[in-house]
Amino acid sequence: MAFIILVLTPFFLVALYIQLKFYFGPESKNDRNKKILLKSYSYAAPIFPIGWLLIELYDRFVHSLSFDFYKDYLWVLLLLIFIVQGFFIVIFKKRNNAEQAY
Repeated sequence: MAFIILVLTPFFLVALYIQLKFYFGPESKNDRNKKILLKSYSYAAPIFPIGWLLIELYDRFVHSLSFDFYKDYLWVLLLLIFIVQGFFIVIFKKRNNAEQAY
């Protein structure tokens, strides 16, 4: 599990940089970019509850997980939330920039 966290950490850092740059940059002030932010939230938000549900179902019905393993899975879920949100911010920004070019 530590290997997965180590692999996801660079992607998390890049996604966190993208998000912070988008949040605090001048581009986040207009309505179009606020819509991009809300749309990226809508894709990233379901990851945690669905992932947590799957972990709980596995823990209760398949095999009991240790507390350390459980914590590691929750960390993976948090990293995935940030990665997905940063990924969708980039996609929606490029898509909106392409639409504006026409």
